[in-house]
Amino acid sequence: MTMPIIAAPRPSRSSGQLTGRKVLMIFVAFFGTIASADAFLVTSAFRTWSGLDEPSPYQASQRYNAELRRAAEQDALGWSLVATAVRNPVAVASINVTVADGAGRPVRGQALQARLERPTDKRQDLRVGLIEVGAGTYAARAEPVARGQWDLVVEVVGAKGVAFRRRHRIVLD
Repeated sequence: MTMPIIAAPRPSRSSGQLTGRKVLMIFVAFFGTIASADAFLVTSAFRTWSGLDEPSPYQASQRYNAELRRAAEQDALGWSLVATAVRNPVAVASINVTVADGAGRPVRGQALQARLERPTDKRQDLRVGLIEVGAGTYAARAEPVARGQWDLVVEVVGAKGVAFRRRHRIVLD
């Protein structure tokens, strides 16, 4: 007697079974997410910072000796400069500067300029002229000024250019 051969039933594919197609989809989704995030970050980086702090480092190095001479001339003046900046809630910054000579007397009648420089983005820099409001006291308003860290650069401009310069790192809230 021969036994009939009965084929075993094929197991049905359940939704929880890991197939080649599912592995491929997981692989594509994973690396697609990584590539999308990388593309977004690279695009954001190029839009927010040019990458240049100095347009020509070579020319900046050539100006070094002139900067040393200017610093020596500035020290010979013996001036002191105190600068403050306060940001109002409506994004207006009030800048106050007091300049005194070596004997502590106010320095009057000078042309002062101020710059608010963003350390991370030169495109947000602001330039304002300071007006003498008292004996050796100068003031200005700058707007719009965002919150955060800034460099306040104050320059006293003389007949030969900048006679005195001070840089202050400030945080505006």
